Order: sequence, then structure tokens, then C-alpha cells
Amino acid sequence: MQWGNPYLLFLLVIIPVFLILIFAANHSRKKNFAKFAEVKFYDFFMLEFSSFHWIFKNFLFVGAIFFLIIALAIPRWGKEVQIIKKEGIDIVIALDVSKSMDATDIQPSRIKRAKDQISLFIDQLKGDRIAIVAFAGKSFVQCPLTNDYGSAKLFLDLLDTESVGSYGTNIGAAIEKSLELFHEKEKNKVIIIVSDGEDLAENAEKIAAKAAQQNAIIYTLGIGSPEGSTIPITNKQGDVVYAKDDKGDIIFTKLDINTLTQIARKTRGRFFPITPQQSEIFEIMKNINSLEKKKLDSKEYTRYKEQYHYFVIIALLFLIIESFIIYRKKSKLNRVLK
Repeated sequence: MQWGNPYLLFLLVIIPVFLILIFAANHSRKKNFAKFAEVKFYDFFMLEFSSFHWIFKNFLFVGAIFFLIIALAIPRWGKEVQIIKKEGIDIVIALDVSKSMDATDIQPSRIKRAKDQISLFIDQLKGDRIAIVAFAGKSFVQCPLTNDYGSAKLFLDLLDTESVGSYGTNIGAAIEKSLELFHEKEKNKVIIIVSDGEDLAENAEKIAAKAAQQNAIIYTLGIGSPEGSTIPITNKQGDVVYAKDDKGDIIFTKLDINTLTQIARKTRGRFFPITPQQSEIFEIMKNINSLEKKKLDSKEYTRYKEQYHYFVIIALLFLIIESFIIYRKKSKLNRVLK
């Protein structure tokens, strides 16, 4: 036998205490009577009181408490087999960690806001597996497919614009790296690209079209503003300056809505601009949840059956019987005096 709450069995120590109190009360009744009359008259004056029924009534009440404690401890015996099936969709989030994501046109910065959006998205997942790909000029897998959402968020927190040593932005390479994480025969391959859309390699739309042939659906989440912003960086002296190109001109980065929209359209996906309300996250989740989910895992568990209900029934029966027992009878003293 096993117990669900074995620590509650310590409450059984009160049972002998109750039994001692019952016998002590019965003995005390006779002792108190002896203060006013001789003990030989006890049975005569207690004709309307049944000591046996009083003790039996209290025994039933204590018995009910005993069985209730056993029930609360949740006894288990008799094995049963449970098969738990997990269904969901594999989702890869490709996060742009290029230097342009340090721009502050979206407060506190594009990269920080992007990570907040992804973190909220992970919080909405139920049973789906998620992976994270980081990209700039090159791409790498930061977190492989997993349903351990806590670990995924931990890997996400480690990313910043220094995570990829290769400068530039290659969204096409990020799509290719994301596709490597899926099984070829999967019906729905969901990729979410979180970026400002500045594709310096200029091959993202072509690769997105190829991804569509592999049943990939790409949702793009635009981080930034169409008006654009400079990119603040800290120099060796610790001063904040602005990033410059090879010609010495200050770089001005804008959200490329057109590129992100075209990538999504080629794969039956949608483009979503970031909003303060974060409603786009829930809209993406709504679209994903409408897709057919696959069987991700199936596990067989053997456990003992919980049998506490038997003890609850016994306790209730004891209480019902106890309620019908009357230990005070109609007085026979009047009949004797007559």
C-alpha cells in the first residue's frame, strides 16, 4: 500500500487520546456521584442513562475520525496503467540579433522589446515544442526543439547583439537554419521571424518561396518604426556614439515592412507589426492553434489507484449510526416510585 499524504497519518495519535478521554469521563461520572451519595445507589439513580450506549456512541464518533484521517492520507493500492498523449506543433523562432536591433526607436530597444514579445509568446504555449535560432550575418541554433519552456526562456535571455560575431543581416540563412530543425514529412512547419526586416543579403524572399514548397508557414513580427533610428553603441572610452558605415556616415535603420510582408505572403503566413498592447502575439497564437497538430509524444505511466473513498463511506456510516444512538432513556424512576 502507498499513501498520497503519508504525513497526515501522524494525526492518528489523537485516537488513543480520545479513547482515554472517553474512559476518563465515564470514571469521572461515578467519582462525582460518590461525592453526593453512596456508590451502591449509582445504578438506581442512573436508570435513565445508558453508560453502554454513551460509550458506544463515542466509539463510533472516534472511529469515524479514524477513517477520515486514513482517507485524507489517500491510501493507494491496485495498479492502473495510464497513457498520456501529447499533441502540438513544432515552432521555430528566428530572432534578429544584428546591430540594428540596438536601435531605440522602440523603447527600451528593438532587441529588448523583441525578447519581451517572444517571452510572452512562450508563455502562451501549451504542448507545442519551440526552438530558437539567432541570426545576423550568420545563423545558429540557440535552443533546439523543446517543450521545456523555462529552459527556452533562459536561452532567450542570453541573447544580445553580441551573440553573433558576423555583422549584417541574412534572413534567408535564418530560414534555412530553421528548416533544418523540422522533420521533412511534417505537415506544418511554423517559423516566426522577429526582425526589423533589413535583409542585407537580399535573398530572403527567394528562400521563403522554397520554404513554402516544404510546407513551411512563416509569420513575421516587425520590430522598429518606419521612420527609423540611429544605432547607439558604446566606444572604448565608455561614451555613447552612433554606428557609422564604411564611408563614415551615421547609419540610419528603418523597419522594412515590405520585405517582411513578402516573406510571410509567400508561405501562407502574415506580417505583424509590434504594438504596445502585444495583441499581435495572441493573433499569431490564434493562427497557429488553427493548424492541425501532430502527435508529439506518448508515455505510459503505471500508478496505484486512490482508494480513499472506501474509508470516507465507512466514516459516514459510523456518523449516521452514531446520530441514531440515544443514551438517555425514558425515566424508570417514576414507575418505581408509583
